[in-house]
Amino acid sequence: MQKLFVQDATMNEILGITGLSEVEKVKRILKRSQWDNLVSNERRLCLYFRPSRTARLPIVTNEVLQIDCHVPATSDYIAYRAIARAKELLYDQEINNRIYEFEGQLGELSTLSGFVCVGARFTFYALK
Repeated sequence: MQKLFVQDATMNEILGITGLSEVEKVKRILKRSQWDNLVSNERRLCLYFRPSRTARLPIVTNEVLQIDCHVPATSDYIAYRAIARAKELLYDQEINNRIYEFEGQLGELSTLSGFVCVGARFTFYALK
C-alpha cells in the first residue's frame, strides 16, 4: 500500500518530495500514525489501520484504512489535495486482492500546534 503512494508522481508533488530518494519519501509517507515529531514546513501522509468492524457474515470483517495528512497550518489546502489524491488512487480499486471503498472525510484531526491535519477512511472486506 505504501509503495503505491511513494511511487505516485502526483502525490510526490503534493507532498513536496519529488526528487527525494525512496528512503526519504518513506519517512514522509508512513505506515502508522506518527505526527508528534513533525518539523517546521514538513508535510506527512500517514496510512494505518483502525479497529476492524463486524460484518453480516461471521466469517467476514470490515477492515478500515485511515489516511491522515499533516501540513503546516498556512498550507491547509495541500492536506485536502493529498486526501483527494488518495481517494483517486484507492477508490474502487483492487489492491492486494482487496477492493477499497471510500468511507468518508474525517475533517480536521489532532496534530501539533502550527499544523493542520485532515483525514479520510477507506474500507474493504476480508475473511477472518
